[in-house]
Amino acid sequence: MIGVVLWSDNDAGKAVFWCEDQGDLAYYEEPTLDHQRACFFDTGDMVQFDISVHRRLRIAGNPRVLQEKVGDALPEALRREMGGKLSAVEDVQEDAAPESAQIIHFTPRATAPRFLSSMRKA
Repeated sequence: MIGVVLWSDNDAGKAVFWCEDQGDLAYYEEPTLDHQRACFFDTGDMVQFDISVHRRLRIAGNPRVLQEKVGDALPEALRREMGGKLSAVEDVQEDAAPESAQIIHFTPRATAPRFLSSMRKA
């Protein structure tokens, strides 16, 4: 798979890739944080990587930088594109969140339901 680095934290050995198939993002975490051989990514780097799915997450493995700083503008373009949509989602979530739970208490029945009492007679 080929993708563009949207976010990376080289100290933690983690990165998030936008994938060429426009599917879910791929997450990368350096298996052992060895700064001698660690892959270091910058936002906008074009990378090639293996992809697997683990617990419904796309996991990137064996990433290699193909070209540096190809998609520098991609993260900001995505933020601008989603800007209005994200604020609309946040508004809906705030409206939907109940301020307190409404608990309905059920009282136990003193008698058995009718279908059970009719079965006992048979």
